Amino acid sequence: MIVIDNNTNSPVVYKGYTPLTKKMPVFAPEDSKFQEALKDASKQLMNVYRDPEELMPGNYSATPYTYLKTDPSQNQENSINLTPGSTISFGQYLGKDLTLRIGNSSVSMYWGSDPIGAAANERLNDTIRTMLKGAVNEGGAPDMTKLTKEQNAILDKISYANDAIITQMGGIEQYESIRKMGESFDLLIRVANGQMPPIAAPVDDEIKAGLAKLGIDTSKPVYVNGQKILF
Repeated sequence: MIVIDNNTNSPVVYKGYTPLTKKMPVFAPEDSKFQEALKDASKQLMNVYRDPEELMPGNYSATPYTYLKTDPSQNQENSINLTPGSTISFGQYLGKDLTLRIGNSSVSMYWGSDPIGAAANERLNDTIRTMLKGAVNEGGAPDMTKLTKEQNAILDKISYANDAIITQMGGIEQYESIRKMGESFDLLIRVANGQMPPIAAPVDDEIKAGLAKLGIDTSKPVYVNGQKILF
């Protein structure tokens, strides 16, 4: 995934965030400039990523998405706007609509009215937190020993329901494929909004599969939130 800078056709206005200020160095480790930079600090490139730890996807997750103001009348061909509060449909799967709901800092996948993947886990965790009313153990995690027999029975019922959904969707392999496809859009949004370097989002296949279901041709330039991207 490559982001094309200086895109003058963007239909969105970015507000309320600080974009990335670093870029990837354009030379390889065997290049002479790289070798010189190792020996002479004055020749080191400024504002580039040097530490692989800076490129871990987890460094950029769970932070609020950029606030976007879109103008649909200016949308380019082969484009899509992914903004907080919107819901997109990947179409029908085994009789139910596959949808992606975009929140303020994350995306949630649904099969019909049933949450899947991270959304299903979050529903379970929310139920646990509500039951415990803030009770935590010494490590700061929810204190599961405080749950009553009746509460554990409710949690078991939720877990069984989630397992049943996995089976209904064709098994764990198919379920995971669909989950990864939808949840990969979290990284796509962050890259398009300038909140994450493309190299930190190594999920091109999942993203391309999701875009294809939306009628987007990834063999051509794709505009996501107005940003031109090449795959």
